[in-house]
Amino acid sequence: MQNKLGIIAATLTVVLFSSTLALAQAAKPKPSGTVVVVEATIVRIKGADGKTYEVKVVDVIEKNLKTGDMVEYEVVEGRPVKVTKKK
Repeated sequence: MQNKLGIIAATLTVVLFSSTLALAQAAKPKPSGTVVVVEATIVRIKGADGKTYEVKVVDVIEKNLKTGDMVEYEVVEGRPVKVTKKK
């Protein structure tokens, strides 16, 4: 009986810990910025963090980005990915 209670307690601990991590990650806002330059091959984004990022036009062509558009993105290895227009 004690063994079953131990397994149940351990399982509940893992579930609660995982839930807490998921909530913490969901609450974290995505980085955002403003499109400052749209050229033939690149789009430059000025991030809210003050950094300027470059994205290849081919990676965001379907987004139809224009200068002044507010965008959200994820940063992977120092580069923005999954760029979307902010609503």
